[in-house]
Amino acid sequence: MARAGYTLRLDPWAPEYEAMVQVGDDLEPATVDVRVERPVWEAVRPAPGPVAARIAFVDGVRRIERRLVVADEGRSYFGLLGSYGVGAVSVDSAARVGHEMVGRVLVTGGGYKTRPFDATVDGRLTLRFEPVSEPEPDPGAPVDGLQAAMRKSEAGLAERLAAEVDVVFLDGPLTFLTAAARGAVVGFVKRLLRPYLEPQAQALLPRLAVGERTPVFLIAGRDPRYSWYLRIAYGRAIESELTGIARLEAPAARGLDEARQLADLSARLLPRFASDAARDPRAPQNLYPIGGLEAQLKHRLGDPSVVRRAIEAQLMSEVTA
Repeated sequence: MARAGYTLRLDPWAPEYEAMVQVGDDLEPATVDVRVERPVWEAVRPAPGPVAARIAFVDGVRRIERRLVVADEGRSYFGLLGSYGVGAVSVDSAARVGHEMVGRVLVTGGGYKTRPFDATVDGRLTLRFEPVSEPEPDPGAPVDGLQAAMRKSEAGLAERLAAEVDVVFLDGPLTFLTAAARGAVVGFVKRLLRPYLEPQAQALLPRLAVGERTPVFLIAGRDPRYSWYLRIAYGRAIESELTGIARLEAPAARGLDEARQLADLSARLLPRFASDAARDPRAPQNLYPIGGLEAQLKHRLGDPSVVRRAIEAQLMSEVTA
């Protein structure tokens, strides 16, 4: 039944994940220049061209093992013990998962610094959680620290692989990428978090066809980036009109010409990797290589119940010592 004045649409991702679309009117738009590539803001469908022969997708997963309250001399600090995994999928004539690593951290907020925390599994395997301190004292600071540790590891791997392949697609923004990257690294942002475009320009996004992108635009600031939106797939009629839209970005320091070439390459290439809702609860933006990598990395983190029992046993031994 039609509703007066508004419509209801579903976010396509399963409810246990954060929403795919999180753009709010209360968020201040970023400072952008939408005319750096072309004077008219309209859909761009790249002409047929070469597709990169060697591609890498880089991503990571994280898991909170136990939340903590760290007390010292009458003061309390929020903290957590967390694990993260980072790896890559290389795609040429076949797809291969590799470069996997696991990190574990003890994160505390409020600038408080701890020592490493060791937990032993089955009396033989020691899991070391390295200390990380976040300056903010709020409850979300430890999660931010865990996220940052994972993102830094992802960026480091992307920089190393960029020297070996034609292009690296890093799942997420390029926040932690450094100037040391010698090859092409593209950030693939599947969750729409903030309004980079004014409403008139934003209105183009639902009209994009699969394989079409917006013109490249410049996001100004301390770390300027070139960015563009791309439709990699269509959603169902009952889903958000932004289903299948992702935002991509490239470092502005490498120039507009390279950003334009990468934007065209992504439009020709990425729709073939769009996932299906029958196989991935974050379809279609969670690309097939990324989904497979995430499953492998979650396995590498270990059984969460085993890890958490080891943590509790260590804490109990300290309490009763």
